[in-house]
Amino acid sequence: MPGPCRLDSIQLLCGSGVYNHGVFLNARVYACHTTVEELDSAFADNYAGNTPQAAMTRDTLALSWTNGEWQGLEFDSPFSYNGSDNLVLESRWQGDDGGSVYNLGYHTSGNRAVDGKSPTAEYGTPRNYMPRFRIYYSTTSIAEGRFPAAGEGVVAAPNPFTTHTAVRLLPAAGDDAGVRIYDASGALVRSLRQSSVLRWDGRDQAGCRVRSGTYFLRASRGDRCETLHLVLRD
Repeated sequence: MPGPCRLDSIQLLCGSGVYNHGVFLNARVYACHTTVEELDSAFADNYAGNTPQAAMTRDTLALSWTNGEWQGLEFDSPFSYNGSDNLVLESRWQGDDGGSVYNLGYHTSGNRAVDGKSPTAEYGTPRNYMPRFRIYYSTTSIAEGRFPAAGEGVVAAPNPFTTHTAVRLLPAAGDDAGVRIYDASGALVRSLRQSSVLRWDGRDQAGCRVRSGTYFLRASRGDRCETLHLVLRD
């Protein structure tokens, strides 16, 4: 992540055709700054004296998706990352059958994850894998609703948004600019009028309100293409 930013959501990858659905009770995702380089078995020690923030809270979280697909989880309280410390993401939940639930992951060097036996466990088992997830974020200037004064790129504010978001192409787009919005499956949702500043009201080409979630804005100018993640909330 390029410096200070705001974490808006995460997406989980389904890596199995068997464990592709489930109901999780009292699901929580916490985010916290830390100075530790490798995770310890004591959860509290990994915070390095910092207080974790509850970024997502769900009394009941039902997931059901196909192997190889991503499932988006939007944060109720976006986390402000300072851009310098390491970052800890912690998930807690209780399975509807009272059994243990494990993250799917791939192996890597160092202890990158700690597994506990219950949502209230104080200690866990350090493991050298990382859950298959990706983080979506907004830079601090975008999160605060300010556009960069100069430079090239595509930005939007507010983001996340509920009613509409203003999209600005830097520098101003010419007639060859193409702006399209896609959903998480890659399906085209909306083509926007070519302009240096555009507005998207969360509706598709037919004028229907789309579901809340993460969308991808693709701006093409000549042989250059840029992508921006947009988070629509109810």
